[in-house]
Amino acid sequence: VREDLYHVYHLYIVRIDREYLGINRSEIYSALWAEGIGVHVHYIPVHMHPYYQRSFGTRIGHCPVAESAYEEILTLPLYPLMTNDDVTDVINGVEKVIKAYQN
Repeated sequence: VREDLYHVYHLYIVRIDREYLGINRSEIYSALWAEGIGVHVHYIPVHMHPYYQRSFGTRIGHCPVAESAYEEILTLPLYPLMTNDDVTDVINGVEKVIKAYQN
């Protein structure tokens, strides 16, 4: 980050290698929440929103690359007031879950 700018650090997105882990994003999501790591999913591809499907006739299959990426990404906690202990908790939680599922 340039010295004259202030970064908001609000999204930290990781991609889940479903083949390597042998599970889907939903399972990783649940396991991380069970570890106290508040992960989220950002963002649903536009063509998958009901409004666009109703208004413009978009449907699943129109954007396969976006759909594939959407099924593989999670947003880890990241916010300006995170402490080093918070960061360590996220790292440890992710490592624990990933190690539990590695093939």
